[in-house]
Order: sequence, then C-alpha cells, then structure tokens
Amino acid sequence: MDLPRPAQGEPAAMSFAELGLRLRVEVFRLLSPVAASWLAEPPLVMDGRPPRLPAADTAHEVPWAGRGPREWRIYTRRQIDPRKPFSLRAVVPDAPPYDRAVDAAFLAFLNRLPDPAGRADYARSIESGALSVEVVLRAVAASTEARARGEEVRLVCAAIP
Repeated sequence: MDLPRPAQGEPAAMSFAELGLRLRVEVFRLLSPVAASWLAEPPLVMDGRPPRLPAADTAHEVPWAGRGPREWRIYTRRQIDPRKPFSLRAVVPDAPPYDRAVDAAFLAFLNRLPDPAGRADYARSIESGALSVEVVLRAVAASTEARARGEEVRLVCAAIP
C-alpha cells in the first residue's frame, strides 16, 4: 500500500503522529467500500424461514414452548433506522455438537471465530446444562465488541422446518 507522500517543500521525515494519521486515512479509504457492501447485503434466504421481521415485531421474543428439534434465528438491523425491518443473518442449531452453535454465534455477532479455549468452555457449559444456547447467544450479542457494530438483534426460537 502506498501512503501519500509529503507535499513538495515539506520535510521528508514525518512524525509518528502524522504517519499514524496518514495510515488511518488510507485504511479508512480502503475499508469504506467493504463496510458499505456489508451493510447493503441482502438478508439470508432459507426455505421455511422468513427473511425479514417487521420493524415493530416483538412477538418473537417469547420462550420456546414447543417440543422437538429447534433452532435460533438471528435477525438484525442497524440501530440508526428503527423503521427498517430486521433481516435474517444466521440460523444456529440448538443441538449437539454445541461448538457449532458457539462458532455460529461468534460469526453472526462478531464476524470472527472464538478462541479455542472460549469455544470449548462455552460448549462444555451448554452440554452440562449450566448454560443454554440462548444464554450464549445473548451473552455474545451483549458483548462490548458486538454492541460496537451498532445493530439491534431479535432472536427467534423455532422448530427446524
């Protein structure tokens, strides 16, 4: 990556602060199109699962009362526009092996995988009954790192279609 050069007449040596500022501007310039494409990304489309939830929909925030295999559907929207609908971003199985559910939660909310020790700890806690998949999803969604993304989240527990 080529950083902008000092204008003619400026000293050739830059201070550390100026170099840092120039680097920050260049990184922002390179990442802005990537961030814009991520925001414009359409919702996930999967058979038997609605791709969007209405903006005022809170009816799905109810505990699971059904029986049989279930999954957690993660719907998100940017906090800056509360009138927009929530878009389906991920589907997380609520079944063993639970390390898949932990990975899916981290990818959906943080756009990265958990460290191996964290994955093992969460999966072990779910298997032992100390935590549920819902608690892990809500914990990752409430983390400082996830909140910095500026998204509202709706979790929907439903039967696997």
